[in-house]
Amino acid sequence: MASKLSAASPIGNVKGIGPNFEEKLGRLNIFTVSDLIQHFPTRYLDFTKPVPIRDLRDKIASVFIATLSEPRTFYTATGKLMTQVTAQDDSGKIKLTWFNNPYIKRLIREGDSYTIAGKPSFWAGKLTLISPTIEAGDSLSLNTSGLVPVYHQTEGVTSKWLRSKIYFTLDSLDFPDPVDPAVLQENGLSNLTTAYHQIHFPHSSAERWVSDKRLSFNEHLRINITNILERSKLGDSLSIKLDPTLYRHSLTKFPFSLTSGQSKAVEEIFSDLSTKEPTHRLVQGETGSGKTVTIILSSDQVINNNFSVAVMAPTEILAQQHFSTFSKFSSFPQNIQLITASTKEKPIVHKPMIYIGTHALLTQIPEKLNHPLALVAIDEQHKFGVRQREELQERAPIPHLLNLSATPIPRTVALGLLGDIESSNIETKPTNRLPTKTHIVDPDRYTKSTDWMSKKLTEGNNIFVVCPNITQKDSGIASVESITLKYQKKYPKNKVYSLHGRLKKDQQQVVLNEFKSTPSSILVATSLIEVGIDIPQANIMVVHSAERFGLAQLHQLRGRVGRGGDQGYFFLVPTQSDEIETERLKLLQKYDSGLTLAQKDLRLRGAGEVFGLKQHGSLPTRLKYFWSKKLFTTAKRYSKALVKNNPEEARNLLIKLSP
Repeated sequence: MASKLSAASPIGNVKGIGPNFEEKLGRLNIFTVSDLIQHFPTRYLDFTKPVPIRDLRDKIASVFIATLSEPRTFYTATGKLMTQVTAQDDSGKIKLTWFNNPYIKRLIREGDSYTIAGKPSFWAGKLTLISPTIEAGDSLSLNTSGLVPVYHQTEGVTSKWLRSKIYFTLDSLDFPDPVDPAVLQENGLSNLTTAYHQIHFPHSSAERWVSDKRLSFNEHLRINITNILERSKLGDSLSIKLDPTLYRHSLTKFPFSLTSGQSKAVEEIFSDLSTKEPTHRLVQGETGSGKTVTIILSSDQVINNNFSVAVMAPTEILAQQHFSTFSKFSSFPQNIQLITASTKEKPIVHKPMIYIGTHALLTQIPEKLNHPLALVAIDEQHKFGVRQREELQERAPIPHLLNLSATPIPRTVALGLLGDIESSNIETKPTNRLPTKTHIVDPDRYTKSTDWMSKKLTEGNNIFVVCPNITQKDSGIASVESITLKYQKKYPKNKVYSLHGRLKKDQQQVVLNEFKSTPSSILVATSLIEVGIDIPQANIMVVHSAERFGLAQLHQLRGRVGRGGDQGYFFLVPTQSDEIETERLKLLQKYDSGLTLAQKDLRLRGAGEVFGLKQHGSLPTRLKYFWSKKLFTTAKRYSKALVKNNPEEARNLLIKLSP
């Protein structure tokens, strides 16, 4: 019964949602009523003002009221079933068209008035509405009036379907407000019930902003209270005594001077290391900005204090690259050890060490060391789960923690994903690199075009080709296996290599080495090459089924080309032409800032998708006020006071705030 619904109820308890829809909603990470209510709109269609037909414009979403006539159903020359209807008002006429939807004709009564909403476009030379939403009469409707919410969808679950379920569910629930009314009043915040109703079905833009602000404040409270309580439980770290003479010597090992961004980041890390309080810092910078330099300089200081360091990378390939870099530039090359599944070496424990490996490294290093871990650096932090960070906090003493990322994480999201954390941004980009030219290519056009690529291969360029899958899983989605065969057929004179996660680690390295040493060759790979691959003569990358990747991930991949100073080219080939996906991919043509793209990606897809952390899929990054520093600071101030004055009340509030 609807009256028995609660936020914690399984989604199957909602009227009209059976096992089939439960499975489909699971693809959207909707398993409970709370998940459904917090499936916030990605955007809104402004249907507040119906327009006359004569004012309809190409590709501008509009709503109008018209009578319908002349319904007819027929097959096109290509075998598609088409239904067409004429819509007419006092100002003119327009055709409405549906494909493979014979039922629509049964719903239409000639001469009756309908409210019609959609985005007109030119088809066969005339302005037409393809698959519009129609509602009988001219009364208010969830789908054709006001600000109409549009949601992230999946096959079989449309925005229209979600609107009706969310509307019904909101009507069946009450939301007791866990926040002190005085705090809400002081900060101009609405109550929770109003906020949930207005975020989904606002009557105006003002209502939408008010609800967004309140729901964002809840999330800021949850993040801050969690971080403050967790921090209070932690023990001590080791304090590192910094040696300026060693620092000056370490700098001489590099064939370049530090950029201002690198110098500032090193100063901030050194400040962290000098305290006994456990520190957690995120070091961010574009690929090639020199983040690794900051770990090497910090590691030298730790070894000099007779303590150890662990450096973890997401792949063996990147771990081996780090080992090579550290061995070349560290002031303590004899204190470096690579520990991976391939090396099968036991950790050296009789002297302070810099241990380098993958995420399994923590399980291989004994907890009790003669020279305990004082610093742990995790490269590409979003590849690691929360569990590894919790393991670190169980050690005594607790190591200082550095997270490095070329995929920028806005501070608010970092606090939600990684806990209480400071941030260092290395904004300086490599000076020898030209901006990579990014192109979106229609899949049919790309299939027919080979001349330009053939010319570039003849000139000695190497080409990366990226696919989302290893084998053919979904119809039409590019796989390494199928694309490798196509490229071998297309470019028979060129060597075509394959690289993916199912190859053994030593095989992966062999493939990479051969590709690097073979001019005019092609490497077809999964996103395994996203990090840690440096092949200067590879100036071209083609990403097939590009819609399957996030913006931040595509930006990372783009950073693999043009690294030798020559012009880089980045081609995005979607599986099929899709207006919404093309608009999303166009953001890569518009922006070259990783931070901007990360924010856009987070708003479009959510943190769980972007960072591969499904447990954090609930971070409401689609809310605009979630990015407000002022609101976050207000929530932090309130959280600190609450934890200090009444920790038990803070814990109870945290339970009520949890999604």
